[in-house]
Amino acid sequence: MPQLDESTIRKAAAWQDFKEGQSLHQLGTVNEAEHSPNGWKGSVKIGARTYRPTVTMRTPTWFDAKCSCPRNTREAAFCPHAIAVGLQLIDPIIAQNEDIKPVAIKIPSPPIALPILSWKISFLGPWQKSLEKSQASLALESIESQPCPADQKLSTWLLANQAGSSSKFHLALNSQTLPGFLEAIIDHTRILAGETPLSIDSGLLVSINHGSLEGQEICLTCSHNLLEIGESYWKISEEGLQKIGSRRLDSDLTSIFRSFREKNSAKISLSLFLSKLDSLQSYLDFSTCSWFENLQFLPAIHKTVLELSGSPHNLKIQLHFDYASEILPKLDYPKIYTRNLLAENEAQQLLIRKIDHKFSSEVTLTDSAQIQKFLTISLPSLPSEWIRDIAPGIRNFISTFVFVSPKIQTFETEGDELRFEISFVTDSNEKLSTSEIRQLLRSKSSSNPLHQGKKILFSDDIEALIDPLFEQLDLYQENGQFIAKKASAEIIQEMTRKLSNSHNHNDLKTYSPYEKLAIPDTVLASLRPYQELGFSWLADRLRRYHGALLADDMGLGKTLQTISCLEYLFTSYPQLSPALIIVTTSLLGNWKAEYERFAPGRKIIILHGVKREALREKIQPGDVVLTTYATLARDLAWHLKQEYLATVIDEASLIRNPDTDHSKAVAKLNSQHRIALTGTPIENSARDLWSIFRYIQPGWLGTRKDFKERYEQALQNAETAPRTAQLLRLKTSPFILRRTKQEVAPELPSKIHIDEFCELSSDQAHLYREIQRDGQQRLLAMQDSQKSSAARFEVLSTLLRLRQTCCDLALFDSEKLKALPLARRSAKLERLLEITEQSIASGSRILVFSQFRTQLIEIEKQLEAHQITSLRLDGKTQNRSELVERFQSPNGPSVFLISLKAGAYGLNLTAADVVIHFDPWWNPAAEAQATDRAHRIGQSKPVTVFRFLTRGTVEEKVIELQSSKKTLADSLDESLTATDSPAWSLKELEKLLQS
Repeated sequence: MPQLDESTIRKAAAWQDFKEGQSLHQLGTVNEAEHSPNGWKGSVKIGARTYRPTVTMRTPTWFDAKCSCPRNTREAAFCPHAIAVGLQLIDPIIAQNEDIKPVAIKIPSPPIALPILSWKISFLGPWQKSLEKSQASLALESIESQPCPADQKLSTWLLANQAGSSSKFHLALNSQTLPGFLEAIIDHTRILAGETPLSIDSGLLVSINHGSLEGQEICLTCSHNLLEIGESYWKISEEGLQKIGSRRLDSDLTSIFRSFREKNSAKISLSLFLSKLDSLQSYLDFSTCSWFENLQFLPAIHKTVLELSGSPHNLKIQLHFDYASEILPKLDYPKIYTRNLLAENEAQQLLIRKIDHKFSSEVTLTDSAQIQKFLTISLPSLPSEWIRDIAPGIRNFISTFVFVSPKIQTFETEGDELRFEISFVTDSNEKLSTSEIRQLLRSKSSSNPLHQGKKILFSDDIEALIDPLFEQLDLYQENGQFIAKKASAEIIQEMTRKLSNSHNHNDLKTYSPYEKLAIPDTVLASLRPYQELGFSWLADRLRRYHGALLADDMGLGKTLQTISCLEYLFTSYPQLSPALIIVTTSLLGNWKAEYERFAPGRKIIILHGVKREALREKIQPGDVVLTTYATLARDLAWHLKQEYLATVIDEASLIRNPDTDHSKAVAKLNSQHRIALTGTPIENSARDLWSIFRYIQPGWLGTRKDFKERYEQALQNAETAPRTAQLLRLKTSPFILRRTKQEVAPELPSKIHIDEFCELSSDQAHLYREIQRDGQQRLLAMQDSQKSSAARFEVLSTLLRLRQTCCDLALFDSEKLKALPLARRSAKLERLLEITEQSIASGSRILVFSQFRTQLIEIEKQLEAHQITSLRLDGKTQNRSELVERFQSPNGPSVFLISLKAGAYGLNLTAADVVIHFDPWWNPAAEAQATDRAHRIGQSKPVTVFRFLTRGTVEEKVIELQSSKKTLADSLDESLTATDSPAWSLKELEKLLQS
């Protein structure tokens, strides 16, 4: 039976049901709870109704629940009542209908049920000293106001503890009653100490300053003085109380926090640390400790074992993952080896598709036709590296069939040709002649006297793959062999790999492998191994086929690989011509900066704006020309007269509609080599791919009409879609290189930082200079009158307005500015939408941080207009924990918008692997803390961090000053307003104003 703990229940339950069950448990509605041999049972009383759930734990993620509630009766769901009873067994809470001792102050009236009132809570006397002794004296008063969410928890606690029935009374709490009361008033909005508002919340993480491994123990040092109240730990300050974590402390970790409380340091056994790492991060913040930051989580090597038992009429299928008896996770510093959950899930999903049946770790099939199809057709097509443990009876049944599949044998040849033969073999490696195969296919007969009456089954590949693909390739026959040339030869090799049933291409000799090329000397950068591979592949495709699509994930360095390839072309072709790079307006500055950084010797000319005609005359062979899609369409007549060594289109998905001016323009360019870059080659339909191939390989996918009839229509049919998708993948495979961050993760740092420079729109630039001039004039007048404090105030006010201008003109209280089109209003917001759509298409989840609440609201509006779901957490958010749970759930929204102060602590958002800082933060430490909401220990994916900056503005100056003056920057309050007094001197602030 699986281990019963909160994590197990959480994984087995839908997040909404878990949240409701957790609430029922915390409210004390569980009357009975007891373990059963394979699960648990109990009763839950809600008002006059009693529900009696029974749960059987079949697998770690499959709980069979029975309950008298309508939801379970209707859907057989793992309902909240069953969840509440399970949580009660883990963490017992006294039920409401049991005898509960009253609190210390007796109330004259008899206890009665309290309605949900709005409460004002006042701590009396020296409240901090009292809390340190686990005591508190309070006055409670009901007031005329809308109840906040915490009022319901407080009213329930008062009822359960028989604590009051009047509208105004006092409470004297002791060590037994104080913990529950504090839990009940977390996030309450009306708590006072005298006249001073207090905040009581949860989710604080204890910052770990130092960590080390000593033998088999992890040594930790923290920076907080902790207060122990009941079974929880709190941090106390003048502003109130913050609970460490947001749930009851795991009993195994209690000793750690007790050590922290006594001496700010603790030791934890290595085995406990690894097994409880997920729980630890609900209480501890490792982001400031380099020892933990260097940890790398890598999947351990395993074997996939498929076990088949039972009979031909009752087949039991089990899937196991053998990690060679290793206890995981396993530390080999700085690496931690864990189960390969991604590979396990992929194996399970593959098996689900093959058996067309729900499946976790085992399933039993009883339909004879389904069993025969799985054993004779699906089983041979499963990956060959899977270990098959088949019972003798099942193996005998399989032997009554003869399974015939095609086999391609290739022969080494010189040049671009590939010679190969096609044969048909049985699963016992016996060859059948082509004539015999044709005869059997024509007769539709499954019997063959050559095989003693055994039934013959044919692989789907014979009719579904071989014949259609051969119709599309440029093949001819000679001396009984087929001959394929160039790209067709590579497709045959890809088919050979597929038919060999191997998923490990490294074990096979590929046709005409591209050689690893040396990075040109003009490139001043060290490429990672996968980038070197990408550069060599791209150069090879251009040399042999003159066009290719590099479709790596965002953050993997497509720009650097492309620059390296362009420099290779410049050094390889003596008859130089210019190269042309076409980008979106928002990326002009980025490409210029990246080229100047990695190949500073190359002359870059930007054709954009009103002065571009004069620049055309200055273009020389060997120059790199940058332009935008819109400008290219306007200047197309001039570009068609030019001959380019190479053209590059970035964000190639923008030409996905073949009827747009952009798409038609790039297809007409006169270029020797063509490169397309995008992380999302298909966003809407297969037509996107045809449009890109019209640019990189004209004619390879046929005419638009042919493509629609052959692929698009077939992909819309459920029966023909899988085969057609496979054909299209094979057809395009020689020209597309696609790597995800998961595939190259061991070569990546755990955080990929990208400074994303955006060019201000003309409207933004005009307003920026206007505010800058006005601020400089005001500052000069104040300096003449020697009003230094007023001068500092004026500088900060001006800097704030400049920063808002860099972000979004909608931040100003002007209907005229808010009504501007997005491209004129905010270059950053336009770029954010581009990155967001690409990231979502790649399966990423995104955190967006900004110090301006209004900016988050504007982003939210734009995301909604683009039908992108999002959540927003800012200073006015009440249901903080609920939003976090929603985002962390597997089907949660794609984007989480978070303000600086609201996201400063207590957030574990590892569902995200992309972080966007919309406006650069003056305090780098605060920026790093926000990033670490996603980049936490155990995050299995590299986290890509974008910092949006505007070129030639105060933002660029701030980054420069941060680098040279980091110590002072660390002390700067990020909530910058006109009244703040940051640690930078007036002289330094004036420099920012002069940018």
